[in-house]
Amino acid sequence: MSKASRLWRKIRHSGPDLCLYVYPFSIQSIVVQFTIGLAVRGRLRPPRDLAHLSYRLVNLEKNENLQEWYLLQVNPLGRVPTLTIKSSPEPMTDRLSIIYWVCEQCPALLPHVHRAEIRRLITQLHEIFEWFNSSNPAVEDLLTNHDITPAHRRALEYKQECQRKQREMVALNMSDGYSMTNETRVFLREIVQQRNEHSHGSAWIFGDSGPTVLDAHVVAYIARLIDIGLEDLVPPELRVYAETIMTMPEWHEVMKGRPTVWDPLLGDIDELEI
Repeated sequence: MSKASRLWRKIRHSGPDLCLYVYPFSIQSIVVQFTIGLAVRGRLRPPRDLAHLSYRLVNLEKNENLQEWYLLQVNPLGRVPTLTIKSSPEPMTDRLSIIYWVCEQCPALLPHVHRAEIRRLITQLHEIFEWFNSSNPAVEDLLTNHDITPAHRRALEYKQECQRKQREMVALNMSDGYSMTNETRVFLREIVQQRNEHSHGSAWIFGDSGPTVLDAHVVAYIARLIDIGLEDLVPPELRVYAETIMTMPEWHEVMKGRPTVWDPLLGDIDELEI
């Protein structure tokens, strides 16, 4: 048994029943954490499993997602977030699968009357998120290391191939006129329409019934756009909507007052509270 496998067995045996591997400046991690936060912080009836979920930091700045144990035993794509459930033999590595698992634990996040629209819109947004998944040159650097194990090398080669396919997909989309900017504008216009139709003055997209998983996605994405200097893409009414929700304790519980992008002035990432 490899060192990575032994480490993973130790983690799974001694670790919490539910563990979410996250990086606090990953937009996908923020979306999942905020979805959970809306479920367990009092806005909705908190499900027992989610209330006992633990978090583990994966420091992307140090390429911890490319370590042997993570690629072999947690997520072969080297991405976050990833959810491990002690009763399940395999980690949950697909971001949308994690989102929908959370919604299964707290059905109010995905109300039946709006389910089709919410699913369509968050799928649309996750396609935009793929633009944030840039290739990591550290993969090629690690492959030049002759001291890595054969299993780690195979895992890195798989990650390398996935990155190649991602670059090709982005290039193909760009050749078809697809861009993150244009798709963001289209997406946010739809959110404005949904709010105009359903919110009736409420803080939430679908009104007084409360927050949904779509709110978690939209607020997190608007916060990211503001943080990277693309606030001009955000319609004024949506900026007010997002900033209102960002004053709530659920958002603070996830972000701890931090922006959605890392800055060295924030200090050592390994010391951050998650």
